[in-house]
Amino acid sequence: MRLLGSLLAGLFLAALIVLAAERVTAPAAVVAAPAPAVAPPASAVTPVAAGPAAAELLARAAKEDWPALVAKAESGDAEAQFHRAMGMLSGSFEPANPIAARRWFLRAADQGHGRALNALGECESTGEFGAPDHTRAAWYYREAWKAGEPMGMFNLGLQAEHGHGRAQDVAETLRCFRLAADRGCAIALNRLGLIHMEGDLAPKDEGQAIAYFRQAAEKGNALAWLNLAVAYRLGEGVSPDKTLALVCAREAWAQGSTEAALEVADLQIMDEPDPVEAAAYLAALIVVDGSPDCLQRCDRRKGPWLDAIQEGATKRRVEEMAKKLVDDRTRRQLREIFGR
Repeated sequence: MRLLGSLLAGLFLAALIVLAAERVTAPAAVVAAPAPAVAPPASAVTPVAAGPAAAELLARAAKEDWPALVAKAESGDAEAQFHRAMGMLSGSFEPANPIAARRWFLRAADQGHGRALNALGECESTGEFGAPDHTRAAWYYREAWKAGEPMGMFNLGLQAEHGHGRAQDVAETLRCFRLAADRGCAIALNRLGLIHMEGDLAPKDEGQAIAYFRQAAEKGNALAWLNLAVAYRLGEGVSPDKTLALVCAREAWAQGSTEAALEVADLQIMDEPDPVEAAAYLAALIVVDGSPDCLQRCDRRKGPWLDAIQEGATKRRVEEMAKKLVDDRTRRQLREIFGR
């Protein structure tokens, strides 16, 4: 436990050192012409009470929650079997083992578990179990849809969009996306929003795009919250509004988008900067991600604004905020797996 805590503390300190090491000028924000104002959807996140730090949460999950979930899976619980397969696929609580994960997905799928059927299709499509097999993936997607999982239909739409295992078909793509959206699939709603915002597969309609983003955001979709943040920053389909953009970007992070940390930082660097929040989100991002690409993208945002966080008290505020961002994120992720 002490080792995990020290590691996190060291990462936060390293993140701040990385941010302050060099200076580049942050790019100026681009703001489009005003459009009719649209309020963001109500928060989909219930405020999280203070609790154990991320290191303690992860240690407890590995020691108590994961073994309990494994026991439920072995007793025949389909939902536990699905989550055990996801954990084995990602290597979250035990060494990654795609072949063993497939067996647990199949056990859940045999009980009609829609998410397991859809996950099997995605794994077949991406080649997690061997060479990609889009025909087998499509079969799993159709079975997932029959079992009530709208992501199955959405993924059939993706196959039609990209020509995976079939000819490309825009009409079929839109049909599948709309069917999935009608079943409440937040990812499909967000994708339809992007289609209308970009005007690639359907006529450009920024107002319709915002409506789709709002529906997806209300269902807790992180990408939809992020797309709303970008829309408010750029004035696409809504009037430019930094305050509402920040609301949406923070919500996107809370729902799981790492990209949202960069959006919050960009918003807090522009105009009237808040260096504490900007630095805290970047530090939290480095802890959560830490990839070379992540470090490079954070590096591009360094500038004179970092002077304000060099004092001891201010630096402690940044570290405390960053720790809370990581703790809350960890708590929500574990709740999705273990239900508490």
